[in-house]
Amino acid sequence: MPSPSHPQRFLRYFLLTFLAVCLGGITLVAGINAGFAAARRFIPDDAPPPSEQSAAALNAHFGPEPFTFPIAYPDFDFTHVVERVRASVVSITIESEIGGGRNNPSRTATGSGSGFIFYTDDNHAYVATNNHVVENAVQINISLDDETLVPARLVGASRNNDLAVLAVSLEALEENGVPFGVAALGDSDTLRVGDAVIAIGNALGEGMRTTQGIVSALDLLIQVPSPSTGEQLTLNVLQTDAAVNRGNSGGPLFNEHGEVVGIITAKFMGAGIEGMGYVLPIDNVRELMERLRKDGSVIIPFMGIHHDPINEEQRELFNLPAAGMLIRYVTADTPAHEAGLRRNDLIVYFGGFRTHNFEAFFEALTAHEVGETVVLGIYRGGQYMELEITLGAPR
Repeated sequence: MPSPSHPQRFLRYFLLTFLAVCLGGITLVAGINAGFAAARRFIPDDAPPPSEQSAAALNAHFGPEPFTFPIAYPDFDFTHVVERVRASVVSITIESEIGGGRNNPSRTATGSGSGFIFYTDDNHAYVATNNHVVENAVQINISLDDETLVPARLVGASRNNDLAVLAVSLEALEENGVPFGVAALGDSDTLRVGDAVIAIGNALGEGMRTTQGIVSALDLLIQVPSPSTGEQLTLNVLQTDAAVNRGNSGGPLFNEHGEVVGIITAKFMGAGIEGMGYVLPIDNVRELMERLRKDGSVIIPFMGIHHDPINEEQRELFNLPAAGMLIRYVTADTPAHEAGLRRNDLIVYFGGFRTHNFEAFFEALTAHEVGETVVLGIYRGGQYMELEITLGAPR
């Protein structure tokens, strides 16, 4: 039987427990308030919430702040460019005779290419194209509307530069009711890798086709065989990934302003190879186009060297004294050989012209005539010296 005092002891234990819980609660609240007060001494009121602090911690790094560049995707409206320039682009068709030997009767072959009108006078429109498009042609026709054929004649050509100029009668264009325009020439020297470009031409001989791409590389040297002789021609070109095909040769490459910045001349072909078209920069051939139009021919003096352009980046990489034209080898019994030029000589001046790249060297060479004696400034073994060379006739 339970003791009669048990209810009293239970009440006393209950009151003591309740008092202990109350005291503990007061102590906990006081501790929390003290903790917040202490925290405010170290954490500013405008500190980000924990989720933002965690995100910032993920981007923590040591050292200087990294550079970041916003990526912009320009939205060029090429439809207006094409509409504006299309009337200056021509399709070219040619006929040539091949064979003709004793046991090989001659036959007529046809070919196609492209070009663009770059100048007009009172009587003619002048078309720039590749030499290999019209070389050995016995009949040349051009079309501006993919339908009407108008006769053209060869005014002049430079095989070494794969450049030719045609003339078309304005009267013939007018009689056939063919509208035309004159292309504006741009500045290829200001092109950058990644610049947007468009190619327009007589792709596969099926009429005007337009493709879009970018400039993939600048200041390249390529070797292409001459169709008539098989001789390897060295051309200074830029590269584009705009689709080019047979029939595009000689056609223009336009920038986003509708200016011609190059003449399509070759394509790297092979299994698994795409987007490797090569273009003559317009600044390299602008003067030649004008000389062919006026004189019908361009005689480029002969030196007898094979060379590569050395730019500033290569100069620093190989610790060379300057940028210029590096001689790979000198052909015997040539003006260069007689002048004492040697392999690995670095040409930095040509008759007073600074030859820091291929364009400058070619401009200096074509500014002089066959038989003229000029002074070359070269580095040999790190030492600067000058030599005289008498320029020869092309061989």
